[in-house]
Amino acid sequence: DVVIEARSVPGAGQFAVRKMPSRVLSITRPAPDVAVLMMQLPANDPLRYHAGQYIEFLLRDGARRSYSMANASHNLGSPPALELHLRHLAGGKFTDHVFGAMKEKEILRIEGPFGSFFLREESSKPIVLLAAGTGFAPIKALIEYMQLKAIDRPALLYWGCRRRDDLYLHDWAEAAAAQMPNLRYVPVLSESSGEGWAGRTGLVHRAVMDELPDLSGHQVYACGAPVMVESARNDFVALCGLPADEFYADAFTSEADKH
Repeated sequence: DVVIEARSVPGAGQFAVRKMPSRVLSITRPAPDVAVLMMQLPANDPLRYHAGQYIEFLLRDGARRSYSMANASHNLGSPPALELHLRHLAGGKFTDHVFGAMKEKEILRIEGPFGSFFLREESSKPIVLLAAGTGFAPIKALIEYMQLKAIDRPALLYWGCRRRDDLYLHDWAEAAAAQMPNLRYVPVLSESSGEGWAGRTGLVHRAVMDELPDLSGHQVYACGAPVMVESARNDFVALCGLPADEFYADAFTSEADKH
């Protein structure tokens, strides 16, 4: 005898996965090792996706690189374009190109949307948004979506970076918190010595635990380096009472992480 329980994710397959060309509309550098790419989509057929999902670049040698959309799908702009945040990994085949030879109007093929990292709207629980580095991208899209839908669940945004310069959209996060009475923003630096930083320091997930020792009634949405995501998942569940099925994450493993 066997009993099978299939845990489906409501909404995960709502938008068809598609391949399409995209054109580099602009490249900006808000921090020394961060690039914001705006990738223009076909004007008559833009990509549809949940805020929080990601696309993959299909490289010529068959390799793939995954990046989350940093803008919600209602916020593609004109012409429609995906906002992607890329951290430069020295020796990384794709990011070396982005930070070196990539030019505007270059054409790249993308496929998506992928992932189950999007807001569970049927819940009324307070939310912890936990980002490290460029893991801020899908969190930004979630916040834009919450603004659009006037979702007023209490939300705490923790963004962990090494130094002050790495908080490359600090002003955006502060402005979002000012516009949304339910949202509070807590930046956390792990290397803040000598910078005159008066804010939180240390590991970003530990800052959450200091402030919210009881997470039993919360939902957590986390994105960043795999080590941060796994540490947060393990500690929140074991030490703070977070239900394991209320931790949502798409942890991205870079090629460098695999070696």
